[in-house]
Amino acid sequence: MFKIGTIVSYRGRLHVVVGVTPMSVTPQLVEIEDRESGRIRQVPSDDLQPFKEPEESRREDDRDGDL
Repeated sequence: MFKIGTIVSYRGRLHVVVGVTPMSVTPQLVEIEDRESGRIRQVPSDDLQPFKEPEESRREDDRDGDL
């Protein structure tokens, strides 16, 4: 189940979950908004992949304790 505001990948593009159908509805649909175009669509939840933003790696010269 996806929560509103979750970033997901759909067909190679990033989207934000803006709505979900009730759990009693089959198939379970998720309303998503394309982050680039703003287009909103409803897709089956099985077609979505969770997206985890990469953690920022600290540059070598920014590390604490290095003098």
